[in-house]
Amino acid sequence: MSEPTRGLGKDLCGRVHAVTGAECYLPDTHYPRPHQALSGDSWHDGLCSECAGSGLVSDILCPSCNGTAFEPLTPY
Repeated sequence: MSEPTRGLGKDLCGRVHAVTGAECYLPDTHYPRPHQALSGDSWHDGLCSECAGSGLVSDILCPSCNGTAFEPLTPY
């Protein structure tokens, strides 16, 4: 079976910042470099510590990550 073709807009990261809602426009191979939004904002993120990456807490949208399952990491 052939591998699906990749093309413009299909191989982008698309990760959404949990607080601002900004979307990463870099290729999905940009790791470990930070996510980058068109506005110039950049961020690193990891699985949300409150919902453990499910996006839900008690069957409602996680207030920490807004349902994205990832939360921005703060520098030490």
